Amino acid sequence: MAWEIDKRISTGNLLVGAGTIAGILFGWQQLVSTTESLSEKAAEQAKAISSNEARIRSVEYTTARQDERLILILDSLRKIEAKIDRGP
Repeated sequence: MAWEIDKRISTGNLLVGAGTIAGILFGWQQLVSTTESLSEKAAEQAKAISSNEARIRSVEYTTARQDERLILILDSLRKIEAKIDRGP
């Protein structure tokens, strides 16, 4: 059975073509919209990350200071224990 091609353009052909073009345009618009939304979210995330970095540095600095204080307290306790062990 040989394929037969009709060289006429019917209303159905026009509707399919218009539907295809409309679908492509709609898809493109959705892609552009999603890309813009993701770009905005990425910019917001970058701002949040930079603000969190400063907060994390502050917490790390405070923790380091607390560690140093704890070491000094432990040293003082060891000295006190040593004096108690030696007796009066």
